Amino acid sequence: MLFGYVVTHRYPSPPTDAPAPQPPPASRSLLAEPHLVGRTGPGPAGLRLLVDGTDPRIIDAHTLAVTPVPGLNLRPGSTAQLLMTGSSVIAALTRLYGPDGGVYLIKPGAKPMLLAAEGLVVPSQDGGIITAVYRSGQTSVTGLTLDRRVRWRWQLPGNGLLLRDTPAGLVVAQYADAVSGDAELLLVDRRTGEVVRRLGHGRQAVAVSDRLLAWEPVRCDGAGCSLVVTELSTGGSRRYDIYRRPALASGAFSPDGGRLALSFAGVPGDDAGPPEAGSVAILDLRTGRKAYVPGLTTPTAEHADVAWSADGHWLVLGVKYPDRERIAVWRPGQDVVILPTVLPGQPTTATLSVLS
Repeated sequence: MLFGYVVTHRYPSPPTDAPAPQPPPASRSLLAEPHLVGRTGPGPAGLRLLVDGTDPRIIDAHTLAVTPVPGLNLRPGSTAQLLMTGSSVIAALTRLYGPDGGVYLIKPGAKPMLLAAEGLVVPSQDGGIITAVYRSGQTSVTGLTLDRRVRWRWQLPGNGLLLRDTPAGLVVAQYADAVSGDAELLLVDRRTGEVVRRLGHGRQAVAVSDRLLAWEPVRCDGAGCSLVVTELSTGGSRRYDIYRRPALASGAFSPDGGRLALSFAGVPGDDAGPPEAGSVAILDLRTGRKAYVPGLTTPTAEHADVAWSADGHWLVLGVKYPDRERIAVWRPGQDVVILPTVLPGQPTTATLSVLS
């Protein structure tokens, strides 16, 4: 889903005479629920989605079939974060919270196998997993095979948040203590922990692919807030002035690396400005222009999930309501297509990813 390449420091500068695109009307941010307008119907053929959280499901966007994740049986009230370990739909990693918490390998017809008792996890490039456990001011990072064999282990000072294992190395956000405040964004050797490249010092990582990292600098200037896109293999970067208020929640690179989907959370009115609705936009990394998803807004502190179809033609949107979640797809220049499927439950902890 997050695969692509772009040479950020060689992009031409965006035209200076282009009018700055405006976010949706501020009044939308006062709504108690999201606002989603579009035509209802099936999505493109071949698009399958994975929504995790309290009630993980696989959704076929075209046939609208909703099926459970094979091999995953959660107790009521449990939460699972599902990660793909390869191209297979059946093999998934889950983080279960509560007394039975841990990292499990899930396969249909087999009992879930415990791989690690705790830790944050990312899939590794070699088909295994990498776990990170924080204790007493340092993070222990371990590489595991899917049969629980330890391949390597090293320590990182502070609290290390694993972002993604890439061909260039393991991307890590290193915090002094808790995962909050400023972070050193690092590219490290996955086997030794040796720092290959310091990518930046920022407030948060917004999106990472096999080639690129998008991150927020620590401070906004008087004109607004910026986003930096850095090429992992060279460290070359480009800065984009993209929004007025610090409410950027998440993002996703298109498969070809030429576009970046950005999800903004709604913000209340304060000394910095009036209330603003949450929105979703696609940033063209060559021109710097943004295109907002029409008819979509979210209330204060809420944002929509974003992901790309494997062919990069469709932006997938997960829109959370207090007691349900809606899925929509969009291509710039076309209407938003809202799937008639409504996911029940409390999706506040759910994430959306693309299987195929």
